Amino acid sequence: MSNQAVANRYAVALFQLAQSKGTLEQTGEELALIHSVLTSTPELLKAVSHPKVTLAKKQELIRNSFSDHISKDVFNTLRFLLDRQRFDIVPELHKAYTKLHHDLLNIAEATVFSAKPLTDEEIKQVELVFAPKAGKSRLIATNKVDEELVGGIKIRIGDRIYDGSIKGQLNRLERNLLAGNR
Repeated sequence: MSNQAVANRYAVALFQLAQSKGTLEQTGEELALIHSVLTSTPELLKAVSHPKVTLAKKQELIRNSFSDHISKDVFNTLRFLLDRQRFDIVPELHKAYTKLHHDLLNIAEATVFSAKPLTDEEIKQVELVFAPKAGKSRLIATNKVDEELVGGIKIRIGDRIYDGSIKGQLNRLERNLLAGNR
């Protein structure tokens, strides 16, 4: 079974547990913290995934790293993943949990590509305009600079792309000219 499929199963179980206890936000924040720590210190993930490190040492390392900062449920999930030698799926688990939480709240994530960095106000404006177009109550947008765009913006929401870039307009114009359309 793929790591993503396994991560989805664990995410659903943790999500249902958090939902029943009313700790959806807190659990999401704790998973984000763990993901952030693992991203900033890849040595930790290597250590807990290394086959020559004993399970007791791995559990001690996780306990020392996280037990004071996360709830018992999230900590037990981490211990369970260690026991099952599946700790490497934690980043995918965080992503799957976040998607479940956003689906429940009718939130979508978007990536806004622009030729130069957008201001916070411009990003908020994109979120307000495109949330209804995506059929969502709220949009969370992140900006990525793509200097090839020349100008304008391109927005990716899930599998949909809204292309208002100059590069996109030039490409459409070229296709129309080559096809003989005016």
